[in-house]
Amino acid sequence: MNAYQDLKLTIDNVNKMRKKNLIIIQNRPTQFDVPLYAEIEKSSNIQLVVFYTEVNPKQTDALDQEIGIPPRWDHLIGLLYNAPFDASPVSLWRKIRALHPDHVIICGWYPRSHAILTLLLKLSGISLGLRSDNTLWHTRLTGAKGFLKRLFMAFWPGVFRSWHPVGTLARDYLKTLSMASRPVYFFPYAVDVDWFIRNTAEIRQVRSEIRKQLGFSSGDYVVMGLMKWSPREDPMTLIEAFIEAAKKIPRVRLLLVGDGELRDKVMSTLKFVPGRWAAPGYISYSQLPKYFAVSDVFVHPAQIEPYGVSIQEAMACGLPVLASAGVGAAQDFIEPDVNGDIFPSGDFMRLSNLIEKWAEPDRISRAFEPCIARAVSWSYRLTLSEFNDCMSGIKKNDFRHIFFSKKGSRL
Repeated sequence: MNAYQDLKLTIDNVNKMRKKNLIIIQNRPTQFDVPLYAEIEKSSNIQLVVFYTEVNPKQTDALDQEIGIPPRWDHLIGLLYNAPFDASPVSLWRKIRALHPDHVIICGWYPRSHAILTLLLKLSGISLGLRSDNTLWHTRLTGAKGFLKRLFMAFWPGVFRSWHPVGTLARDYLKTLSMASRPVYFFPYAVDVDWFIRNTAEIRQVRSEIRKQLGFSSGDYVVMGLMKWSPREDPMTLIEAFIEAAKKIPRVRLLLVGDGELRDKVMSTLKFVPGRWAAPGYISYSQLPKYFAVSDVFVHPAQIEPYGVSIQEAMACGLPVLASAGVGAAQDFIEPDVNGDIFPSGDFMRLSNLIEKWAEPDRISRAFEPCIARAVSWSYRLTLSEFNDCMSGIKKNDFRHIFFSKKGSRL
């Protein structure tokens, strides 16, 4: 072995041992990404910085526009990771260059400053990845606006070195519209599956007591919906389906969690089935396992939902899921007749038939393990593996990186 080979082997070993520097550009914190970032900070081989560009992570009173109140993400308290706020693309560009990242993932092109930042980083020779949740089903591609979007998408994904779609529909969107082809590493809107499994298992030990508090009995068949009471998330399709199912299944009950602009319509319609439903309102995130644990089936009826993270939350708790075709995550999580079913958006009669179909206790019990297995397959483990695979595949000039790079300044 000559001197060059000795030096190259040493460099390869150093690269394997050192932490990879990953930067993520995101407009605001979310209830599912923050625990992932905290886990990376605590236990992975990735040195992570998340720059927020629209909402300061220290701002705790930002309203959810669809329900008019701040989200109750109490499970995020105490989770730590490096999360500065900077809305200026030029300032961000300078800070990112100083950090010498192995890879930078830009989450979408909103706000528009992300596009400016992308071009500045591209011109600086920094490796870039695009995270996207757009799907062909949820995007209007007709008319003048559709033409401009197709034109934009023909070249924009090609600016990036890698693609990080949230699911297979988002991947297909990029592959179909872009004239380029890039390596794909999934970056789903995953949830803390282990947290849900652990908490739900504990709560199931007092399942009968909680059901009694809700006005349900241990033998009831509880159908759960968790959504914003808005036209987009469409609680009325679930309610109408439940009313139809209640005519055939005496023991069926509805647990409807949420709140929103359709409150008056929701409550007035539920009066047609008195004593057969519970609506605890908008709850804090830490309370979700409690309501999943006392339910038998979960329904996600949204008309337009490019992903739909509550599908994974429910499956992590062992619940089969009935989701509308308008929910993007349904394609990745639901195996019909095994761990749930998919129905046409807005078709309350089809949903009613599925509620009746899943009323069989044996069918529900058989779905328990397949549900958890599918939730685990899209968990943080997948994201971490995809991050590592992505950065391991990035070809860098190792000699220059180790011997000639300047130490990045701290933010």
